[in-house]
Amino acid sequence: MNRNNIGFFTFLKFLFIGLGLASGVWLFSMCRTELEALILILVIIVFVTVLATVSEKLNEHFSLRRAAMKALGMHGGIAIRKDATARVVYKGIIKLMQDDYHAAEEYLMKAYHLSDVRNNQLFCIEWLVRLYEALESTPSATIDSPGKLMWCFRRAAELAPDSPEAQSRLGHAYYVEGKLDKALYCFEQAVKYDPNHGYSHYSIAKIYACRGDDEKAVEILEKLIEMQQNHPLVYCELATIYAMHRSNEKCREYYEKAIMCGYENADKLARRITAIYDFNNAKDADGNDLPQEYYRHIHKEEEKKDCSTTCEHCDLNKKCAKEENNAGNE
Repeated sequence: MNRNNIGFFTFLKFLFIGLGLASGVWLFSMCRTELEALILILVIIVFVTVLATVSEKLNEHFSLRRAAMKALGMHGGIAIRKDATARVVYKGIIKLMQDDYHAAEEYLMKAYHLSDVRNNQLFCIEWLVRLYEALESTPSATIDSPGKLMWCFRRAAELAPDSPEAQSRLGHAYYVEGKLDKALYCFEQAVKYDPNHGYSHYSIAKIYACRGDDEKAVEILEKLIEMQQNHPLVYCELATIYAMHRSNEKCREYYEKAIMCGYENADKLARRITAIYDFNNAKDADGNDLPQEYYRHIHKEEEKKDCSTTCEHCDLNKKCAKEENNAGNE
């Protein structure tokens, strides 16, 4: 429903309310007793209340459908009339907006399987991602949103391997799971198709830092500064790495730049650096004393498990097996 229809609907609502009030005034003048007048007033109040409630519900109903239609794009109305897949997606979006997650998932998955057009499938996956992300913040949800969310990320990267956004999103998901080999591959793919994709460069540096290759991480971050000079997270990471290596001047320099560029949680960064200095000065300290929110200690068993995991998106298992054989020969 377009704006003209909404305006016409609002006009009808006030027209009916006006007619009801006018009729009430006329009927009130015809009343002979106070009881009849009182009853008439109550009837008018009930009539106006019911009409306003119904009008509000109808307005909400049409607003919801207008938003779902808008989500389908500029030619959403034409698509719904001509394309069965668009009609199913439309229903799924409405159910999602109504927080009916099970019905929304059913419609969106049905639409995904109905179409063999890549862009249509990607559109369905994007809405499934929104659905599963909404479920993650719903404690009472019974749908396995993390597993299905990962499926969406992998499928999107398979459908659009040349999409930096799809690759970096999958890489982030792998990074959160601790699967650094797969994450690194995805971020490198993103940089391959978009050399200026800042988040992927930053994430690659984070992975090298997690593995202890701080020199490589610093090299990538300093190159990233040339592309994005005012990115606070880059300066924050550099300040962290230099704090680990007790380079006080460099740490302070990048700490101040992070704050100047708008790093929101300055206190957290200061506590992090203080914790690192305390760790450096502590006797008999080990890696478990490091702040785990920024530094991840990967055990060999975990690396081996990660390498043996089959990747549906890329052929990393062969690469990992080759690396293990080379290590064994050495």
